[in-house]
Amino acid sequence: MNTRNRQLEFLRENSSPTIQHLLARLNEDVAAPEFQKNYQALRSLPELAYWKANIPVNISNETILGSSDGCFENAFGKLLQFGLNLDDILTTEQMQNCIGFLETTQNDDIYTSLARYVVAGYLLGAGSTSKVVSKTVTDRIDALYGFVSSSPFKHDIYVDSIGTKLPKSYQSKKLVNPTLYENGELVLPFIHDIFVFGNIQRHIPNDYQNKIAAIVDYVCDPKYQSFDYGYGVVRSSGNKLHAMGWSAHMPLFNEALSSEYFKKGLIFRMGLFSRFENAAVKIWLNSTMKKLANFRIDEVRYCFAGALLPETTNSYFLNGRHTSLNENRRQKNGRIIESTFYAYLCDVDY
Repeated sequence: MNTRNRQLEFLRENSSPTIQHLLARLNEDVAAPEFQKNYQALRSLPELAYWKANIPVNISNETILGSSDGCFENAFGKLLQFGLNLDDILTTEQMQNCIGFLETTQNDDIYTSLARYVVAGYLLGAGSTSKVVSKTVTDRIDALYGFVSSSPFKHDIYVDSIGTKLPKSYQSKKLVNPTLYENGELVLPFIHDIFVFGNIQRHIPNDYQNKIAAIVDYVCDPKYQSFDYGYGVVRSSGNKLHAMGWSAHMPLFNEALSSEYFKKGLIFRMGLFSRFENAAVKIWLNSTMKKLANFRIDEVRYCFAGALLPETTNSYFLNGRHTSLNENRRQKNGRIIESTFYAYLCDVDY
């Protein structure tokens, strides 16, 4: 029995409902009689009640994006990570408000386009069959694919000036070429894209799976990974300047991405990227797991430091600040189980 199978055996024998559910989904074992019983146990966890209560009823830019646990991107993101069905995440009213938001807003600036995409991508990942949801997501994939496959700027994303004087706090940052967001949507991949792609890729047509593969190829290119983290400064409506965030960087990929800051989101992002059959991803995962060898207890189990598995109130889910999978971390075995599960996701050669 190889290491990964032994990890699976250990996790099945020791983990609680969340990881049991995720394992069944990963291994397409959802027809087993135990699946529904475990799913009911998962739904009853107090942690799920907490995140469900934090999903906003009113859907707007301000309630979708942000660091608060009460923002859509964080609360829905956690429930999607746990593998819940759409009907177990949103009430009918919340679902109607999400669809209404998608139907009544346009990609007229970077943050509105991102908010619309977060709502649609997360709904699609949870199983929505709405046409406006599907079109919003496929339009985003088409835009990114067009950029990575044919844009002359795909590895030349910066300019010297954007016609606006920079405040002192931004003068150390690079300026993103306005051509890349001239239609109100930044055609550079966000970490939101990586999260959404990982949740939808098995449920979309082959041509869109191929487009996603091409976008991931672009992200894994060392030229992309050498872009500044967060890309740089962009100009939004009203000529306001913003330091953009949410680039799809891979921690420890190079020296610039190897500071202590990136280690906090490392394990989470490894899990996100592990969903893609991409040679560069596999090389990065293998290399990074070797750097984490000190946290290996034996051939099967890991126990990562607490700093590598943060669970921080009112912080960004996609920055890897909510890594809990509902094991009891007050006991060492809880951290061992979660650590071993994240290692299992990476599926690397030991």
